[in-house]
Amino acid sequence: MRLARIAPTLFLAGACLGTGAGARADVDAYRTDTEKWVETRRILSEEKADWEVEQELLRASRDLLTQQKEALQEEIQALETSGSEADDERRDLLLRRGEFQRANTALEEEIRLAERRVLAIAPQLPEPLQRKLDLLLVQIPEDPEQSDLQLGQRLVSVLGVLAQAEKFNGTATFVGETRAVEGDQKVQVRTLYWGLGQAIYVDAQGRVAGIGRPGASGWSFSRDPSLAGDAERLLDIYEGNVDLIEFVRFPVEIH
Repeated sequence: MRLARIAPTLFLAGACLGTGAGARADVDAYRTDTEKWVETRRILSEEKADWEVEQELLRASRDLLTQQKEALQEEIQALETSGSEADDERRDLLLRRGEFQRANTALEEEIRLAERRVLAIAPQLPEPLQRKLDLLLVQIPEDPEQSDLQLGQRLVSVLGVLAQAEKFNGTATFVGETRAVEGDQKVQVRTLYWGLGQAIYVDAQGRVAGIGRPGASGWSFSRDPSLAGDAERLLDIYEGNVDLIEFVRFPVEIH
């Protein structure tokens, strides 16, 4: 199971009309950007499809085992309260209970593997998403042997984290944050996250700006004053603070 870590590439380029060699260069550049955008969408679609298949498999396994557990519990209760049950029926029931226990053990191993993956990747998620997932992440035990949570509760927590991460990855998320600029100095900035792959920020004065990207130890943000103008225009367009909507170009990375 893996999370999509591909940033949805949003090349918002200012449209300019020209003639001669300059116009052809603009067309070529636009074609290249478009091809990259299409390829990125294809990769994201494949990752999302894989993710959905894995989630559906876990859900199907959970539902099947829940049904089997309820059926067996009813049969066991009836067997315990009835002294007239035949020995062969009792033996058959015990065999079926053994099969259920083996299946339950297999499912528990799958859930534990999913829990490890979720806990490993959680620090690499954007901070706004981590705050959203706090209540779910604390329900995922680091050591299942020391946890009193039922298997079903643990499965629900894992699926909840995956669902929230998938939703975040498919949208642009705007947040207001405080970011360090020099030494202990901090400023209020507007930040726009593109899924799980990239973010851009700018302060209210349009002087401090930069890019954020995920890494092995979490997200890191680097200042880039040259982006201030474009970043401010982009955030204003996103918030609806301007009457004219235009294309804005800024750098992205595709992994």
